[in-house]
Amino acid sequence: MEKKERILPEPVVPVAIPPCKYEGGDAALEFLAREQEAGVVIDITETKALRWKIDLHIMPILIVIYFLQYLDKTLLNYAAVMGIKEYLKGNEYNNLGTIFYVGYLVAEPITAYLMQRLPIGKYLGINVVCWGVLVACHAACKSYASLMVVRGLLGVFEASVAPSLVLITGMWWQKPEQSRRTGLWYMQIGVAQIVGAGISYGFQQVHSQALANWQILFLFMGCLTVVIGIITIFALPDNPMSAWFLNDKEKIMAIEHVRVNQTGVENKDFKTYQLVELLFKDKETWPLFFLTLLAMIDNGAVSNFSSIIISTFGFSTSRTTIIQMPSGAVSIVATFVATYVVGAVGNRSYMIAILMLPSILGAGLLLGLDRSQKLGNLFGVYLLNSCPAMLPIVYTWNSANTSGYTKRVMRNALTLMAFCVGNLIGPQLFQASDAPNYTPAKAVLMATFVAVVLMAIALRQLMVWENAKRDQEQENSGEASTADVAFLDLTDIENRNFRYVY
Repeated sequence: MEKKERILPEPVVPVAIPPCKYEGGDAALEFLAREQEAGVVIDITETKALRWKIDLHIMPILIVIYFLQYLDKTLLNYAAVMGIKEYLKGNEYNNLGTIFYVGYLVAEPITAYLMQRLPIGKYLGINVVCWGVLVACHAACKSYASLMVVRGLLGVFEASVAPSLVLITGMWWQKPEQSRRTGLWYMQIGVAQIVGAGISYGFQQVHSQALANWQILFLFMGCLTVVIGIITIFALPDNPMSAWFLNDKEKIMAIEHVRVNQTGVENKDFKTYQLVELLFKDKETWPLFFLTLLAMIDNGAVSNFSSIIISTFGFSTSRTTIIQMPSGAVSIVATFVATYVVGAVGNRSYMIAILMLPSILGAGLLLGLDRSQKLGNLFGVYLLNSCPAMLPIVYTWNSANTSGYTKRVMRNALTLMAFCVGNLIGPQLFQASDAPNYTPAKAVLMATFVAVVLMAIALRQLMVWENAKRDQEQENSGEASTADVAFLDLTDIENRNFRYVY
């Protein structure tokens, strides 16, 4: 069993480090040295009040952005039963679900590079504004071609959200704290499912001679998103060193609080060797990539086809919208429980495997029950929403197990590329020729859930072996290194004192 993760005592502020020692290191290292040279010495043993202050200023922004990101991209799911499908035929609706992730996939490596080079808070805010404009533009689209364009561009600008939020979370909180806070903003998927169903139902009661109700829905949400994007540009700091709500002493306390992570805070130098290490030397990279890809096939299917699947059970349009709400509740509960347990005791790999079990049961119900058995089929659809709750665990796994800022940025990008590929595949499983049962799609979902369980256990064993290897190295050398390397921007492979969590 993995040892319980705990928040370690805060270290004292280290002595000033000569400039030659922090050349190429983390931005926090230079900030600390400069403050120490100015004579700023503080007691940093008590940070509870500071953590509350950070939570209250950072978390609401992250929560609202992720809520809007999921809701905005899935508005098409609600618009499908509000009349937008009148302009589509055959598999064109499937392709609209796919093109979003094509844009996302193409943009992800580019946005990862830009996130490292540019002020991350402002970069994220600008992307929120841009996708808000695109959401509003949906209202003007009444052809397959125009919808393909806006959906593809929407994917491009939403590509920055998850990797930005993972990096920002890693800047401010220790590893056990990251799990719960990542869970809080990721939980907004479930909240968005519930709120989205309610908003859609409300707009279905709106009738206008000038605009269809789905057009009004897109206009309203697009304008709201633009406003939140503008607030983000001015309110979200780029890092602890530039936080407008902290004084100099509090900035040092915030930086020292995350020293124990040994993953640094921020580094604007793109280091190619860290990318090479990630792609060709890190044993965790590709197993985690394919684990994420397989799990996210379900996410692509549920986010685009849940309303259509439920409508095949014989429910009316308005009822189909409302009865999607429990799907959001399942997502919220699964995410909360999983991230809380991981934050308390670790065991990420076991938790991922456990999260697959309800989804396996859900897929089994959809495969085994006749469509006339509405209650059982609905329960099956709801249980499918347990699987996507593994993604915040993968996010925190990346953050906890990856040192070196370039490597961390690009690992997040690679994870989101796997996320995209899975979501690309998901909508394509539901071919029009297989309607209304969609039996092949349900069988594929079942197979992917089982594969994720097996891969999670295998990945855990890989990390156990690597830690044992490093323990043996340390034992053979006779002593552990006492060098302070937390902010030197070393990778987890370079830093042999680094231990992986699993």
